[in-house]
Amino acid sequence: MSQGEIPPSVTSSSTQTTNSSSSRAPQPVASSSSKTATASSDEVLNEPRMAVNGACGPMTPIIEKGAMATWSFFRESGDVFDAIMAPFVWTFPELSKTVQGNGMNSVNVSYEQSGTYTATLNVDGTEIACEPLQVQGIPITINSCKADKETAKAGETITWTVEAESEATITGYSWTSTLGTISGSGTSATLSAEASMHKQKVAPVVAVTNDDRTTQTYQCDGVTVLDPESVDLVLALGSINDQASYGETVLPNLPDSLFIQAQMPMTVQVPAGAPSNCTIGCKPKVGADYMSLKLTWDGVEQSNFAYFNPAGCAPGKKYSIEASVTAICVVNK
Repeated sequence: MSQGEIPPSVTSSSTQTTNSSSSRAPQPVASSSSKTATASSDEVLNEPRMAVNGACGPMTPIIEKGAMATWSFFRESGDVFDAIMAPFVWTFPELSKTVQGNGMNSVNVSYEQSGTYTATLNVDGTEIACEPLQVQGIPITINSCKADKETAKAGETITWTVEAESEATITGYSWTSTLGTISGSGTSATLSAEASMHKQKVAPVVAVTNDDRTTQTYQCDGVTVLDPESVDLVLALGSINDQASYGETVLPNLPDSLFIQAQMPMTVQVPAGAPSNCTIGCKPKVGADYMSLKLTWDGVEQSNFAYFNPAGCAPGKKYSIEASVTAICVVNK
C-alpha cells in the first residue's frame, strides 16, 4: 500500500451539498449486513515511535440512523511498516467508546441515534481530530434557496430565502458563505456585495436541522457581483462607421482581449487620447450580422447598428455594457 492509500477493503465517498440543479437530495448510506462493529484487540499496544501521522474521518460522512460507519486513517508520513506496527487508539466521545489495536487503521462503529458525531485518533503517539460524521434521522426536504436578484452592484444587499419541510419540527438554519459575511439564523439571510467580489458569483450554503437531529445542507442560487468602479476593459481607438450600408473599417489585429463577451456584463473605460464628446462604434465578431447585435449601454438598449454618442463621452469615462453576441467596441477617432 502506497503512502496515503485508502485500505482496499473500504470504498471512499465524499460529503455532498444539494443545490437547485440537483433532482433530489443525496441519500444517507444504509447499514451493510456484511459489516460488524470493530472490537479492541487483545494484544498489548506497541510503544509509540512518533513516525506515523496523517488525517482521519468517516469514509461516508452521512449515514442513516441504525447504520454502521467506517472510520479510517489516511497516512501522510511514515512508511507502510511503521503504520502496521504503530499503536492506534480510536475514541468516540458521544458513544463513550474506545477501540484500539496495533495497525488498526480502520474501524466500524454502529450508530443507533441520529446526530453529529466526532472521533479522535491517537496514532503512534500523535493525537488527531477526525472529520465529523452526520447520522440522519427523520429526513428534511429543501425545495429551494432563492436570491432576490440575479446580479448585484458593490454596496447592494443580497437576500436569500430558503424553503424546507420535514415531518419533524425544523429547529434551526445556519448560513455560511466563502465570499463576504452572511448574516441570518432563520429562513432568510443577507450579505453585502463588495468590490472585491467583482465578477464572482456568491452562492451561500444553508444547513437546516430538525428536532430528530437531522442536518441537511443546500447550496443557494448564485448572485453575480459587479463593481461599476472596476474596469474590465479599456476600449481601443479605432473606427467603426455605420454609414453607407454599414461599411466600416477597424484597426487591424485587435486582440481577443478587447472583445465584449456575449451576455457578460462589463465595465468599459474610454481611453486617454479619445476626443471629447466622442462616439462609440460596435460590431459583432465574425459570423454574426449587425441585426443580431443588441447592446445595453448604461442600462439603455441601443439600436442594432451600434454606432452612437453616449452621454458625456470623454477620456476616462466609465460605462457598463452588455452585448447579446460577442462584439468589438472602439472609440472612433
